[in-house]
Amino acid sequence: MTTSTRSRAPGRTVPWLTLTRFVIVIASLVVAFWHLRGELIEDVQQGSDIGYVFAIPVLGILAAVGMALRRGAELPIYDRQTDIIVGLLGLLSTAALLGLLVQRYRYEYEVLHLDIVAAPLFLLSMSILLFGLRPVLRFWPVWVLVLLMCLPVLYRYAVITLGGSRPAHAVAMLVPAAVAAAIATGRTRRRALAGGILALIAGGVAVLVMRTWFRDAPLLAYELIPPIVGTYTATTVMYFNQRGWRSVKPLDRAVLPHTAKRSWSAAAAVVFSTGLLMLISVPDEYLISSPDMPQLAVAQSPAVVPGWQQLAAREYPWAKRFFGSRTTWVREQWQAQRGNPAWDKESRRRRIMVDIVRSESAHTIERYPEFMLYRLNQPRVSPPIRIDLGHGITARLNTVLDDRRLLSWTWLSWYWQGPGGAQRISLISADNHLPDAEFPQPEPSVLATFENLMNQILRGNAVVLDPESDAGDPESEHKDRDMLTGIAREIVRTGAGQDE
Repeated sequence: MTTSTRSRAPGRTVPWLTLTRFVIVIASLVVAFWHLRGELIEDVQQGSDIGYVFAIPVLGILAAVGMALRRGAELPIYDRQTDIIVGLLGLLSTAALLGLLVQRYRYEYEVLHLDIVAAPLFLLSMSILLFGLRPVLRFWPVWVLVLLMCLPVLYRYAVITLGGSRPAHAVAMLVPAAVAAAIATGRTRRRALAGGILALIAGGVAVLVMRTWFRDAPLLAYELIPPIVGTYTATTVMYFNQRGWRSVKPLDRAVLPHTAKRSWSAAAAVVFSTGLLMLISVPDEYLISSPDMPQLAVAQSPAVVPGWQQLAAREYPWAKRFFGSRTTWVREQWQAQRGNPAWDKESRRRRIMVDIVRSESAHTIERYPEFMLYRLNQPRVSPPIRIDLGHGITARLNTVLDDRRLLSWTWLSWYWQGPGGAQRISLISADNHLPDAEFPQPEPSVLATFENLMNQILRGNAVVLDPESDAGDPESEHKDRDMLTGIAREIVRTGAGQDE
């Protein structure tokens, strides 16, 4: 047998054109989203749970390989004009998502991470340009799985429902792992069901092993090891089962060539869009000042300042599911012991709410933005005012308006930390001075967050949730600024352990 004959033997022909297109697609994705890669790594190092996204490429590749092994011959029918039109629409959508929505919602960036959704959309668009619409859509179950996994809100909602612990993160990832295994092994419905169940079992065993012998393993390990072990085990077992446990060759058949015609315009669109998206960086983070005070005794709540008394206190157990098992959220209701005409023209005894979130580090508290964890309908938050509370503490003052209920509050917040942990303290006063005045209630809700987001998209600056943004009403009147500032300075003075 001659060399030329051997090179054309089934299973040995190297599809160089297809491989080249794959390399271009992956290289363009890495280059275009290089800033996102750095942001994700930094977030993981600071204790974020966003590290689960590193499992998405592995699960997607295993599912896609399983589907590719079932690929049959295709008719060489391609409309490259349609491919280019659809691909360009996808690229324009990606650019709009990164350049408009991500930049517009900086306050919700860490929670929504819309740029993660943009990555598979960009990958899909490039694949359509280089490979054609019909071959790419053959893998539609994989694309749907990847796009859903790139929505951190869905993953975090599942984790919160399961309790918020490290094993809960692992269990939440077993669902997409089972779906990926079912897609990869789904020659028949029965085989798909068997593959999904096998992935759940293998992943569940990995979770039990980690929980028993590696309880203190990093959160990233809980998010990556069980789902990858589950999917890989299921696909490997089902692969050998399909071949009767005899052949282990990955390519025991002819590699079907890709028949889509070359298109220089499609290649040019890929190169141009990659360079364009590379210039769109992730939004600048709001730097939250959290001074480290060695003398600060971080208690569950600060002492009530002179001239005020505590009427009630309530702890929210759900805070542990959002911020971790070592987090507490306490709300206290304070009332002035005497009326003050500077605070109320009728000298009524004012009331305020004091919310204290305490955790082991400031990064943990920052995982969910403050205003996203309150029940607010069509909110508008004024631009911030910085107030020096002394001892290196700077607070942020905002006026918050609820357009739907026609209510308003003055909101003063600051962070600090000491040897015992970190705290975020928020002082909230109502514009209504009557005893039955309503205050924003801590009530985390995915639906409420989505409603506020849609209100911001549809109504623009009429609905502003960002307390750090300059957008909003710069003429807002901070009615209780002096009252809240006096209380905050007394809390800081007492917490710092110094007398003035």
